[in-house]
Amino acid sequence: AILVTPLILSPLLTHIGTSESKCAFVILLMSTYWVLEVVPLPVTALLPIVLLPLLGVMSTGEVCEKYLKESNMMFVGGLIVAIAVEHSGLHKRVALRTLLTIGTSPRLLMLGFMLPTMFLSMWISNTATTAMMVPIVEAVLSEINGESNLETIPEDEQVNKDIQKKKRKVRVMIYLSVAYAANTGGTGTLTGTGPNLVLKGMLSTLFAGQAPVHFASWMMFAVPTMIVNLFLCWVWLQVFFIGLPGKTSLKIGDKTKIKKILRNKYEELGPISFHQVAILLNFILLVILWFCRDPQFIPGWGEWFTQTKVDDCGHRRQVQVVDDASAALLIVFLLFIIPSKLSFWPFKTLAESQNSPPLVDWRTVHDRFPWGVMLLFGGGFALADASKVSGLSNWVGEQLTILNVFPNYAVVLIVCLMTGFITEVTSNVATANILLPVLAELAVATNTNPLYLMIPATVTCSYAFMLPVATPPNAIVYSASGMKTSEMVTAGFVLNLLCISVNVLAINTYGVHMFDLDTFPQWSNTSQVQC
Repeated sequence: AILVTPLILSPLLTHIGTSESKCAFVILLMSTYWVLEVVPLPVTALLPIVLLPLLGVMSTGEVCEKYLKESNMMFVGGLIVAIAVEHSGLHKRVALRTLLTIGTSPRLLMLGFMLPTMFLSMWISNTATTAMMVPIVEAVLSEINGESNLETIPEDEQVNKDIQKKKRKVRVMIYLSVAYAANTGGTGTLTGTGPNLVLKGMLSTLFAGQAPVHFASWMMFAVPTMIVNLFLCWVWLQVFFIGLPGKTSLKIGDKTKIKKILRNKYEELGPISFHQVAILLNFILLVILWFCRDPQFIPGWGEWFTQTKVDDCGHRRQVQVVDDASAALLIVFLLFIIPSKLSFWPFKTLAESQNSPPLVDWRTVHDRFPWGVMLLFGGGFALADASKVSGLSNWVGEQLTILNVFPNYAVVLIVCLMTGFITEVTSNVATANILLPVLAELAVATNTNPLYLMIPATVTCSYAFMLPVATPPNAIVYSASGMKTSEMVTAGFVLNLLCISVNVLAINTYGVHMFDLDTFPQWSNTSQVQC
């Protein structure tokens, strides 16, 4: 595939040879490499630095600038804060406290695992959240598997088989619920998962950052759909594996022993430390700064930092010069200078004083940070800018005008279904990099607000529930649970359809009013300047 793909695409260079066709060659080549994963995804993302200058589409300097955009730095800041939360053990304390609060029946246990997984996945890596939950799930399931919960041990072999079958179903159900909650939870914030930040970067690249998508507006749109989808997931997994409440009597495991296991694990953490309190306060401060920078319904603190700029029509306007990356990196700086222990004067005597390590150290960040994802973002942003500079985006938009015959809601549904099934076999970040520039041009070509297509497609990139290889959380629970691939495919297929339906409904109801989707905004009109 490494050699065959360029040969197949070579007519774009040799027979056509326009700037648009050269850019198309790079995009199609990288899309193929991303889908087939012939080399690691971040390595493919470096190709624009080589190919775009060689083909005369953009200079090397112009391409390299796209690899460290504001969205990339927001990703860096958000992820370092998430690494600090993991390093302190605060996420495990939140998860165990939630499990102790909710209940210990199989249905409530599943909800107890899903809620903290969803919440933590909004802020820290989906993979790290799932990996943290797996040992807790296994400890609880070991108790369930070790108890028949019957007053007498049944002598009937068939009854024993039925009990073991029920226990296995509960095991698979709870493991799947953790993976699905992690995938769903990532949609709730701009930093929750890669595609969300790809959207932010694409809007900045294609529309000069004028689209009204920021931390607060994204949460106001995405959190309701996230919660509804989590509830649907909880109900659907019950229906699929053990039946609805009231229809089946399921008594597996000793609730008292299960609660004791959870309590013991919580007590093993010891009392909350100054390290965890300091991390929590910094985390809360970051969320407040993100949410209040430009909340729209009230003036935000970002309005304190503005500059006067002249637009293409000669009009002077005030624009904010700070973005969410500034807030994230301020908190990151604080994490590296605030001590993690009160082991110095005046908390200790001068004789007992000693140096305290910071809340997070560089070695921890270096070892845990997914550096390749930054390159993946940059590669996508470079392709988006190249398609705009070369004129390919305009050409694609002109070809897509035939879709005007379909109503808007039908186009959104088609886009979401297509995205949902592509993301099952391709990295969700790569899927977003490939699809979002095309959808932006489709929207402009059909005089549709670009957000109307780009937001639901971005959210759907995280709805990869069917295959173990689709997301790291899926792979982790598949390996740990011993489930059959067919079980994940069947449960995930229905959940895909349910979540996509909610997504399409949300964008066509309150999403329309939130983002003014029933109008074609001036910021999206890239073909001409209206003065």
